[in-house]
Amino acid sequence: MKLHSVEVLHRERFGDHTLLRYRWTGAAPEPGQFVMARAAAPMRSLDPFLPRPLFVHDHYDETLSLLFEIRSRGTALLAEEDAGLLVSAPLGRGFALDSGPVALVGGGVWVSPLKLLSRRLAWLGVTRDVYLEIPGTAPRAYAIWISENYPDATLVPTDGSKDKAQAVLNRLGGLSRYATVYASGPAEMLAAVKHACSGVVLAQLAVRERMACASGSCYGCAVPVWQEGKKTYARACVEGPV
Repeated sequence: MKLHSVEVLHRERFGDHTLLRYRWTGAAPEPGQFVMARAAAPMRSLDPFLPRPLFVHDHYDETLSLLFEIRSRGTALLAEEDAGLLVSAPLGRGFALDSGPVALVGGGVWVSPLKLLSRRLAWLGVTRDVYLEIPGTAPRAYAIWISENYPDATLVPTDGSKDKAQAVLNRLGGLSRYATVYASGPAEMLAAVKHACSGVVLAQLAVRERMACASGSCYGCAVPVWQEGKKTYARACVEGPV
């Protein structure tokens, strides 16, 4: 996997959430694809050694953005104000675009890939409804940013909700009116969307897995799937992440 040194244009912090924009003149990403990213600086050690897989948040005018939560040393280094950046080209299989109407469902910081998806669907003239969870633990600055960047979305605060995924799904109402439901969120939300859509409407789920090689060689990101009634495994980096 080749990593490219790119020019960081902007970083913005919302508590433990970071928006990072950089100049990208390579192949344009498809909604749902991801990049492998790591911080780069002179004399910096290779700790951590592996880059982090991050969904492409948005792309326009040769500017690509990543939205992520700081959870460990790797993402903390990416959020540093003066850190250089090494990134791969867009990877993986993204969302298949439907003619609509469609619903976009996002949970927490995993709303990230839905921005580019929404932009692409708007360009195609597809009718879409957007439902985004705002966790009670999210900083107020993040909630404000989400409301400003998704002005047409239905925002669902889940502070104190026992079943956060169901709280979001309850806002959708009848699913049969949609041609496709696109979802990106924590595992619990994806499972709830899958269950609710089963036998009713097609669902496309963007999974988030730890990755090492991002080329399908190590099978470290394999997830269980059912094909023709049999359980098998698919690699999130190649067969997915959608």
